[in-house]
Amino acid sequence: MSVRTAPHPVRSPFARIAAALLIAVGLASGSVAAQPTAGPGAQIELESTVFDVGRQLRCPTCVSESVAGSNSAIATEMRSEIRELLQEGRTEREILALYRERYGDWILLEPPREGIHLWVWALPAIALAAGVGGLALLMVRWTRASRAAEREEPLDPDARRRVREALEESA
Repeated sequence: MSVRTAPHPVRSPFARIAAALLIAVGLASGSVAAQPTAGPGAQIELESTVFDVGRQLRCPTCVSESVAGSNSAIATEMRSEIRELLQEGRTEREILALYRERYGDWILLEPPREGIHLWVWALPAIALAAGVGGLALLMVRWTRASRAAEREEPLDPDARRRVREALEESA
């Protein structure tokens, strides 16, 4: 079976919108059809996905612990809610967006790479570059100072004798 291509691109705005809608519906129905609905494999996959989402969320009552790793009542409740949302067909991204809207960016264990949070990702690289630059600057200064000291003429015997006399007088 050969695939035919259209001789002219679709120029009508209505046709473009219709094509985009068909593609979106096709993708959405494919993602829904790809989700297992029954069987022990489906339950294991669902629980795995629940814990994958839970690992990305911070437990509101625990200190630096994920929802997946916490045994607090609220973490258990959040895992149940995540399970229900997944069974309704929501994606991980939608669930994370829901919790982010509800609790703010704080709920995410890994800060988003946007806005002010970009500094969290950029500062370590900036600090490393500044440290390497600072060390390079110090090395250049030290080597210049040592070369300058080597180029200086040694003290003549008369100057050396005066320094020794001055030291003996002060002692």
